[in-house]
Amino acid sequence: MLGALRLVFIGLGLGLFVLGCEKETIVYETTPTFVSESEEFAGIEGKAGFLNGVYTANEPQKTLWHFWGPSDEINGAVRVEGTHLETGEKTPILLDGHSFDAATWEFDHGFTQPNLGATKTMPSYVGFEKPGFWEVSVYTDGNHIGDFIVDVNE
Repeated sequence: MLGALRLVFIGLGLGLFVLGCEKETIVYETTPTFVSESEEFAGIEGKAGFLNGVYTANEPQKTLWHFWGPSDEINGAVRVEGTHLETGEKTPILLDGHSFDAATWEFDHGFTQPNLGATKTMPSYVGFEKPGFWEVSVYTDGNHIGDFIVDVNE
């Protein structure tokens, strides 16, 4: 009887050990989109974003960044960091042209006119090197505006 109980406890212990060693699965979701003047945006509502679209890995895409808020608070260089959530790799996703060779952490080209309810805009290309979920972190003049998550196709 003690031998059988010992085997049961050993079996339970091994089972719990194996379960404890399994890799935790993290499920990412895109940040909910928002609407400004009948257009759907990816980004941080009331702060920064670009028109919601389909993003494909290794394909630069022209975009127009939109910034909302007091005009005097939206100035200086724009910094955008992309973090691939599966790998944790952080890369610049702003492209100063239609090529990944033109990837840059910051733009200081100035802002353009208001558009679709936004206070200021800034044209650029964006590019994601890998498919999957990416966290996009946006800064203006060194101030963190916020983060949002986009899903990039293969």
